[in-house]
Amino acid sequence: MKKLLYTLFSLFFISFIFYFSVGYYIANNILHIDPKCGLHEGSLPNTWDTKLDHHEYKILEKRELRKNFPSSMYHINDWEDVYFDSREENIKLNGWLFNFFPNRPIVIVVHGLFPNGKCKPESNLIASLLIKQNINAFTIDLRNYGESDTVSDYENLGLSEYKDVLGAFDYLKQVGFNDNEIGLAGISLGGSNVIFAAANETKIKAIWSDSALAEFKLILRDEIARYGMPDIFGPAVSFFGKILTGINPNNLSPVKYLSNNQSYFFTHGVQDKRVLFHHFEYFQNFVTENHINASFWMIPDAYHIDAMFKYPDEYGYKMKKFFEENLK
Repeated sequence: MKKLLYTLFSLFFISFIFYFSVGYYIANNILHIDPKCGLHEGSLPNTWDTKLDHHEYKILEKRELRKNFPSSMYHINDWEDVYFDSREENIKLNGWLFNFFPNRPIVIVVHGLFPNGKCKPESNLIASLLIKQNINAFTIDLRNYGESDTVSDYENLGLSEYKDVLGAFDYLKQVGFNDNEIGLAGISLGGSNVIFAAANETKIKAIWSDSALAEFKLILRDEIARYGMPDIFGPAVSFFGKILTGINPNNLSPVKYLSNNQSYFFTHGVQDKRVLFHHFEYFQNFVTENHINASFWMIPDAYHIDAMFKYPDEYGYKMKKFFEENLK
């Protein structure tokens, strides 16, 4: 009997250790930040090139899209390198300000998950597409990225970083823009940041979101599956996520922060393997049920954040129409 109990206890203890070890491993891999920009480190608005890391994409179509994209056609030769304060005390941030058109709107462009930053092609391309439509742009590095202050080793998934977006909003007001002239555009995880920021600053009226997650339980399940593990590890991943960051990951549901007093534009590729398409559908259903002012652009043949490279002219035109309709 004692031997049986010892065996059962040993199995339980081993299972316990395995369960929480897997939870820590997944949480740490998801959240631990590399503040550098990968192969795009040092790229500027007039030097960035999608070819720099095209070979790292496993999906052939994504690789070829970036290999053949004419990046130099979208280079910008004039910008202002600026520093500004986050709305969270003692955090200094960096951005590139493209302020070319008086009495025209400006859009704050927010990058996604590491390795990332304003150095990446996505932020630079969106800025260029906006400028081609006579809309000013402000690309920023969030905390722990690029030239902004490093204050943590872990990503808070927008639940703290949204204050950096609001710091950019405050800076633009200081240099002469009015509340109703400033919009937001978020790329991937940046979509969470801009939604959280707008929820905390109702003067922001236009929010563009490309390939963003919608709801915590969905993304948790998706992320665990990417590591080949079943849903049962969800509580362990959430537990260590909270321990590592100090934030409650259960609050990571941008869809719950949408407002009836603001306007949104959601775009997503149906083939997305990084943030699965059901997040886009979740946004659609929530918006319909809650009568929120939002537009949707579904791209059947696009993977994660590919639409801007695949259809740059259409992407730019849709941004122009959305921001001009909702900003003065």
